[in-house]
Amino acid sequence: MRILRASTVHLSDIVGLNRAVQDLHVEQEPRCFRPFDEAAVTEFIQYSLGDPSVTFLLAVDGEKPVGYAMLRVQDRAAHAYSLPRRFVELEQIAVDPDSRKQGVGTALIDEAFAVANALGSCDLELSVWDFNQDAQRLFQRKGFKPYLHRMRKT
Repeated sequence: MRILRASTVHLSDIVGLNRAVQDLHVEQEPRCFRPFDEAAVTEFIQYSLGDPSVTFLLAVDGEKPVGYAMLRVQDRAAHAYSLPRRFVELEQIAVDPDSRKQGVGTALIDEAFAVANALGSCDLELSVWDFNQDAQRLFQRKGFKPYLHRMRKT
């Protein structure tokens, strides 16, 4: 398996990989997520591929795309309550359902951390929904620790 820096030539691969993750989120949180819309997702991914603060990684097994990660550099200015800081946010990660439990997610996270370090950040951060226990286990195995809890009342 190889991890590539994705570009616009990989647009359809990323969109295709996004579907399973989007479907899971819609199933679990239908009040928050829209059903997969290929045109809308394509437009969003295409726009994001052109954003200089965004890096896409694509995991390829042979010639088959099996996963991707979307990273965004976040530069936060100091203000009355906090210090300035730079971190990289792992905004999206998706692994083809047939390729799960084969090290794809691990390889993407390892490369994401290397990208974060190369961009001048030692922090790689992410958010994960409570229902996504498989992702939480992966992130914990890779050393991520909770530091903020978001709650809601409906």
